[in-house]
Amino acid sequence: MTHKTCLIIDDDDQSPVFDTIKREGQKHGLDIECIQFNVGNPSEREVLVEEQVSSEKVIEVLRERYRGKKIDLIAIDWDLSVPSMSGPQLIKLLNDNSLRDRVPKILYSGILKNEIEKLCNEFKAGDKQFKSIWGEINTLITTDIKIFAQRDQYEMEIVNQLKKLGDTIESSIEDELLKYPEAIFKSNFVSKSFNGKTFKEISSILETDTPLRNEFTKEITQQVIAYLSEIV
Repeated sequence: MTHKTCLIIDDDDQSPVFDTIKREGQKHGLDIECIQFNVGNPSEREVLVEEQVSSEKVIEVLRERYRGKKIDLIAIDWDLSVPSMSGPQLIKLLNDNSLRDRVPKILYSGILKNEIEKLCNEFKAGDKQFKSIWGEINTLITTDIKIFAQRDQYEMEIVNQLKKLGDTIESSIEDELLKYPEAIFKSNFVSKSFNGKTFKEISSILETDTPLRNEFTKEITQQVIAYLSEIV
């Protein structure tokens, strides 16, 4: 079976649906591991500053907690019970901080159509400025959100989207790095800063440094092609 990992971000505990997702995935040859991050839940104390959810803490905890962890899909609840952070705003926060910005995302809600109507009504009522409203709408337009799902259907959407995700060169390299996390990289190509680092440390760097990740992938590909050419 192909192993895939889905990170679910919700203010409520979603562990009761993990077995359903895993069972449905197995029908399609997928071994789906679900992990969760409960932003807005009273139990998630690490993201609080003076009893309020801090966007800086959310990024810090996400980065540290899942450092070196391969994540194939992120499913995010629109309504996180956090006044300062909706699902779309969290996606923008992740992208702005180059954190898992390449990972495809599902946005789900129990009243999906109502969420858009709510944004429009808040603007008409003068409760929110257009700039704020447009920021959320623009995130929906420009972010690679794979699908908008109803809350009672999002488990199946997770399985459906993971079925569609093929392995890329980048994801294959990431898989290999994480198979041998303690192995030491002994090469100076791309950047000397990689030399002497463990594969896990390199994987963490590639998660957040897009230019370096692109260089690394390109160089690895060129090295493999050169090696195969020599064999031929």
